[in-house]
Amino acid sequence: MLTFRSILCPVDFSDHSVQALRFAVGLAGRDKARLTVLTVNERFLVEAAAAAHYGPEYVAHEAAKEVRGLFESLVSTGVLWAPVPHIIVRTGKVEGEILECAVEQNADLIVMGTHGLGGYRKMFFGSVTEHVLRRSSVPVLAVPLSDRRTVVFSDRGPLFNLSGILVPIDFSPPSEQQLRLAAELARGFGTSLLVVHVVAEVRVHGGLHDAVKAHDHVRLREARERLARLTSANGHDVPVETRVAYGHPADEIARIAIEHEVGLVVMGLTGEGASGSRPGSVAYRVLTMAPVPVLALALKAPASTNENPGPTKGARQDKIGPILAR
Repeated sequence: MLTFRSILCPVDFSDHSVQALRFAVGLAGRDKARLTVLTVNERFLVEAAAAAHYGPEYVAHEAAKEVRGLFESLVSTGVLWAPVPHIIVRTGKVEGEILECAVEQNADLIVMGTHGLGGYRKMFFGSVTEHVLRRSSVPVLAVPLSDRRTVVFSDRGPLFNLSGILVPIDFSPPSEQQLRLAAELARGFGTSLLVVHVVAEVRVHGGLHDAVKAHDHVRLREARERLARLTSANGHDVPVETRVAYGHPADEIARIAIEHEVGLVVMGLTGEGASGSRPGSVAYRVLTMAPVPVLALALKAPASTNENPGPTKGARQDKIGPILAR
């Protein structure tokens, strides 16, 4: 079963981040993973406290106490399976602190909400989430606020209710890695897999319209055939359904996720196909349109056997390898 070892969950005490923390606690409890809960104070809050003769240590202490209270409101005291949270309070720019903390804690997953509160704790989680998605080399699970209770805590452990996992692929090597990982997740959560390919719409005018439409029919047929071959060749031991759509990738992925009421979307931060979008932007757009958690993976295409690039400063491509190997 696919497991995580070190999970980072940034919180700002909003309903969105509470729901993300619930998911993070459940995953950490299931996998016996280290759980780090991070909250970030903005600099002006610390400066205002200093003006009122409260030092930064006091501000950090109060924030840590609030984080612990939030955790205890979710998990009953004495529950044996629950992780003991490692609480970190930092001051600075939120997205930078999240990414830096992920590296320091050797996290192999970041779990975060999608929007935050107003007022002095406003983390602008919409823009922060997008920023993290575009820069993270660690998988990011973005959890939107929803009435659907995906994780339920019992005395014996967390219970996950994921009604299917959707994985969009573009037939690139990274997206085929996504498919293998999504299948492993589906197996671990005891649910089904929906594999989607979106044929990007080509907008034309004038005399080329009919020719392009005829070519689109060929592209759709070839995509269905290729998707069928790919899913059958992988030999997944989970229920698999395939779907080919036509249009804007993010719009179609979100529409199908809502239509099928899936519990999780697994997609990449790179290799997102012919849309030409920046890394993470398709995943973020799906988040804005569908109330479904999105697990975004920073997978890379395999290097050529003739290349030996050596270690790259700041690169953390090793993060996904150990996960897939388990």
